[in-house]
Amino acid sequence: MAAQLPGRSGAAGDAPSVDLDLIVDTFADAIAPMIDRPHAFFGHSLGALVAFELARRLRDRRAAAPIHLFVSGAFAPQLPADSAPLRFIEGETAFLEAVAAKYGGVPRIVLEQADLRASVVLALRADLTLTETYAYRSAPPLSCPISAYAGAADPIVTPERLAQWREQTCAEFSCRLFDGRHFYLNRARDTLLADVISRLFRCV
Repeated sequence: MAAQLPGRSGAAGDAPSVDLDLIVDTFADAIAPMIDRPHAFFGHSLGALVAFELARRLRDRRAAAPIHLFVSGAFAPQLPADSAPLRFIEGETAFLEAVAAKYGGVPRIVLEQADLRASVVLALRADLTLTETYAYRSAPPLSCPISAYAGAADPIVTPERLAQWREQTCAEFSCRLFDGRHFYLNRARDTLLADVISRLFRCV
């Protein structure tokens, strides 16, 4: 099942949230009726932080733990950011060009069409606010295995920073790089899914 943050894609009628605790609590409440069966989380970039914090929130609630946590395109949460924030850049076009330069993945049509820019900028600023203001809270490592993925040419998530997700689990850890940059998964989708599925089969 896919989790959609408010103000993104199909949830475009809602205002984007910049409260990570509220987002995590909302997701924890939403999945509560479903976690009596084996479950796992996958998150990319900001989604990796949400998935990680969701796993920790379930532990805080003494709810059933995921059988596996898959994190993609995100360096380990205990590490400080090592690049300048983007959320304060003024001007829609300048902001989108800066995001495209750092992350890639901003379609040219968004840069060219004013009617798309406003909603995309609103959502991206919210995403970046969540990412850039994230404050890691020290806690014991998770009991579930963690698999970490990234693009080998991702300038933000280096192999060294990806590998430090190892500290967040006392179970099995794996780390894999794919060709590409931050949004490597758009091209590596089938290979990535095969790896995820194979690891899930080992857990059940």
